[in-house]
Amino acid sequence: SSIQAKKLCPDAVFISAGLRGYVYASAVMQKIFEKYSPQVQPVSFDEAFLDITGTERIHGGAVEMVMAMKNEIWSTLKLTCSVGISPSRYLAKLASGLDKPNGLTVMDRDKFKDVFFPREVDSLWGVGDSTKKVLAKRGIITVADLARTDSKLLRSIFGKNGDSLSVISRGVDNAKVMRYRDMPNDKSMSHETTLSVDILDPSLIKGTILWLSDKVARRMRRNRYLGRTISVKVRAADFKTITRSFTLHRATDRCDVIFHQALRLVPKEYGMRTKVRLLGVRVSHLKKVIAGDEPKAGNRGIKIEAGSNQLELLSEAKEVEVGKLTGALDSLRDRYGEHVIKLAGTMIRKAY
Repeated sequence: SSIQAKKLCPDAVFISAGLRGYVYASAVMQKIFEKYSPQVQPVSFDEAFLDITGTERIHGGAVEMVMAMKNEIWSTLKLTCSVGISPSRYLAKLASGLDKPNGLTVMDRDKFKDVFFPREVDSLWGVGDSTKKVLAKRGIITVADLARTDSKLLRSIFGKNGDSLSVISRGVDNAKVMRYRDMPNDKSMSHETTLSVDILDPSLIKGTILWLSDKVARRMRRNRYLGRTISVKVRAADFKTITRSFTLHRATDRCDVIFHQALRLVPKEYGMRTKVRLLGVRVSHLKKVIAGDEPKAGNRGIKIEAGSNQLELLSEAKEVEVGKLTGALDSLRDRYGEHVIKLAGTMIRKAY
């Protein structure tokens, strides 16, 4: 990661990526994917799942189809790509990482066991260093160890994530590839981050909550959602995790509203006496805003006075001003990238 690179090479010069280039290449690849499969689920700028069921007759087989697609991506964009072919999304993801930067790997569940069972648990997609350390304390070192572990024990340690660990360690995944337009409306939008170091500083907690709130609010506005329930997730260094929520009287998509309420939900001892390793912000009870049906000024947000538990409606004039400012910031970021302008309170995050 860039954090590790900076620690290893503090004098390195980091250059921001060209967002326009990413967007262009991503759009072109999406068009190419859709030529080979009607079911394409984008995952990120440079990654997608394709359901190729039933395409064998058209392209002559899965491997032949993938080779044709790889060749087209190279001839069009001069980009290599690694591909995994498997009976499930999760195994395809793992397979795609086995032969980088320009490989093609076919993997079924038997091959998954042969390849991954001897490996350490963090070779699985979604298992990080912190989870690895907790499992190691229980004597769970390899993927095979994890697959043999009772799911009830994993659930007692990790909560719902324990069930997920049990499933992925056995190479099981029944999730379907879904086109973006076929996905159900979001019930919530959230963003969380595992900190590079455990932090014991309220100012860093505050800066991180602001950063997360900004990300969630931006996604909501981009996808035209308003939400009423704001939640925070806080995980301590000992992996004790709490979640707290508060429901507003009026829905919002405003960063400042989400931030102030989320910050109030973080227990005071976290960052003071208790070290924190993960923070998350979520907004739920979402409502899709239909074009032409936007809420009137004054009905979109609330103001939380410092040191007060009272929620007060913003004046209509103030609400209009804030709305214009938010729109201007969104336009700048859409055009020049997310890093062109930052909220001042998030800058402190550079400390870790």
